[in-house]
Amino acid sequence: YCVVQTLYLDTWNRDHRFLKDWYAFRKMIVINPVNGLSVVCDIGDAGPADWTGKQFGGSPETMQYLDLNKGPRKGLVLMLFVDDPENKIPLGPINK
Repeated sequence: YCVVQTLYLDTWNRDHRFLKDWYAFRKMIVINPVNGLSVVCDIGDAGPADWTGKQFGGSPETMQYLDLNKGPRKGLVLMLFVDDPENKIPLGPINK
């Protein structure tokens, strides 16, 4: 799974009910632009908190697939929404 900062959206407090349902378990492609590694994951939580200095988080498996599981566990990522209404795209690494 991946973690995104939905709680910092400008309309989160006003549109929480709609936004929560829209983002919950939405599939994403996450790409580490430094090494080209990528993974399909679903949004499993909101965060990380702003004070951490991080803008993205993920399960230990997601972070390992992206090679962001060492050191400060920070790094740039590119996130893309996946349109998969029939649930045909599997979760996991895209390239190894």
